[in-house]
Amino acid sequence: MIFPDFGTESVPVVLPTADPSLSGESALLRAEKAEFEAVFGAALEVHEPGPVDGPRWELVIEPDRDGPAVLDWSPQDRVLTSRAADAGGLMRSFQLVHTMARTRSTREVDVPCASIQDAVDQTVAEVGAAFPGLELRGLDWPEICAEHAKGVVEADDPLAAAQRWMARLQDAHTKIDPAVRPTPLPYVVSVRDGEAWFVRVPEGTPAHEAGVRPGERIISLNGASGPELARLIQDCCSRTAAPRHMRSLLAGRRLLAVQEAISMTAAGAEWMEDGGCDPVELIEWRRLASDTGYVRLKIWQGEVAQGFDAALAELSGCDRLVLDLRGNVGGNLMLATGARDRFLRETTHLGWSRFSDGRGGLGPRVALFGEPSPERRWPGRLVVLIDPLTYSSSEDFLLGLQGLEHVTVVGRPSGGGSGRARSLRLLPDWMLTVSTALTYDRTGHCVENNGIPVDVPVCSDGPGHAQDDPAIRAALTS
Repeated sequence: MIFPDFGTESVPVVLPTADPSLSGESALLRAEKAEFEAVFGAALEVHEPGPVDGPRWELVIEPDRDGPAVLDWSPQDRVLTSRAADAGGLMRSFQLVHTMARTRSTREVDVPCASIQDAVDQTVAEVGAAFPGLELRGLDWPEICAEHAKGVVEADDPLAAAQRWMARLQDAHTKIDPAVRPTPLPYVVSVRDGEAWFVRVPEGTPAHEAGVRPGERIISLNGASGPELARLIQDCCSRTAAPRHMRSLLAGRRLLAVQEAISMTAAGAEWMEDGGCDPVELIEWRRLASDTGYVRLKIWQGEVAQGFDAALAELSGCDRLVLDLRGNVGGNLMLATGARDRFLRETTHLGWSRFSDGRGGLGPRVALFGEPSPERRWPGRLVVLIDPLTYSSSEDFLLGLQGLEHVTVVGRPSGGGSGRARSLRLLPDWMLTVSTALTYDRTGHCVENNGIPVDVPVCSDGPGHAQDDPAIRAALTS
């Protein structure tokens, strides 16, 4: 049975008077409303602030509020109310919608659990009710919980035990992390058989300045070497939740994430890393040839939208654009889909999505469409370079472009996780994220756990600068 049940086919969502833009996030609410429609079993209509009669979802900002965000349901009035001190708090209240659907309570509060046992119990319930990837991967959640849940409570390091538990789900969005996460270093590292190998070493980084190049092995990490380093690498792998084809690279990213300065040794060189110096620009561009432009985009955040348009303008005389998304693990969804629309030439069926209903099932299949950008568009061919670290919002960028006549995808399949994660505070210093969607391309291929397929398979994780980069060579002939 649907809960909360508005008893109507369409539910008004009333934006807050104090901040109707939700600090710029109202566009995301409009774009992703299908996530909540699956829970409510009704369409959502986003309304500007003002009186609305009847069943509705009221978003209320109370600047003087001294307390956590809450989600209240009035069965008599059929009114759902999100209350918080600011737009950020309202966004956290949105994460409680699935919880309310599961518990059938009339109030959910954005507060952490009181104990590790409570956190374990909540994780069991939240994943079981909202994670749609179990059947896709052939996983038995009760069996996984029976194997791991008790051990989290009894462990000397409960967080490590909890991360090994979540790693069984093989989904990089569904995990338990510290509230303050370490900073990934700007390298790509592959781990296998207790060893870690550099795959990408950007110019200007401490490792590059020390003489380290791709293909060289990490010999010591913060004093750990030999068997001790092998155990550290294995522990890192066991705590990394990811599809199998992505896991070695994502485990390498986790291995080289820092909260304080560490020492490293490779290829006879020793240097320090503190996470404070990342010379890799969010976006860079240049010409590869007179008819080919090149854009490398590290992550979908910051000022990349302005940079992207500047790149398209400067490269406008090119017939072909090579967009390098290797290592781009995602970021802001609206930035990614806004960039995608620069390459659409007509209203385009992108694929479908299905969202969790918060009660252990999935809502109906929702068709996804894209519209050409009303601003700048790229009229030539597009070649996109991807690898297993091309993930999340980067896959939303690719969804619907892959398969178009003027688009070619080169490299290895993407990570396989565009699944709209929701985040909950488990403990004061633990965060639980849970994927809530399955995404399919227009052929019916499921992106989750599989990734976006490529047109031209090339095993290359280079930075796109070297003349011998096989992915660049393939792009120039595609």
